[in-house]
Amino acid sequence: MKNYIAFFLLMSAYACGNPNNNQPTDEHNAAIPKTASDSVYKSVMKGHDEGMEKTGELVRLKEEITQRKDSIAKLKTKDQHNIATLDTLFNNLVYADELMHKWMVDFNPDNAGNSEEERLNFFKKEKEKIDTVNARISNSIEAAKKITAGKP
Repeated sequence: MKNYIAFFLLMSAYACGNPNNNQPTDEHNAAIPKTASDSVYKSVMKGHDEGMEKTGELVRLKEEITQRKDSIAKLKTKDQHNIATLDTLFNNLVYADELMHKWMVDFNPDNAGNSEEERLNFFKKEKEKIDTVNARISNSIEAAKKITAGKP
């Protein structure tokens, strides 16, 4: 008898837990864009996430380039061409990293405006910015990899 009562109470609690049993759950899912500006905002955030995934590689390559410069500096015959190339690569990596940080500091979705048109325009501009940042990150990583790959 106790099992029946416990089962009945459990089923009653479950039935009362969701007052909107007839509504699809997608209606309350914030991850699903409801407007064009929501879609663009979502792609801006995806661009941010893609760029952030590459920051670890930026750091690793900066460290590797610094080590290579230090190794060349210890040699009696310093190869100035290699040092200049490594300096350029290092500076490009630093700049790409700084661009991402600057974009993150400057990005404020609260400044998007109130109307759908204002929000859409704001997020389109931010999408262009983050795409530029990501291109800079990717280009600097690829250039550094070409130089550092295959060298001891």
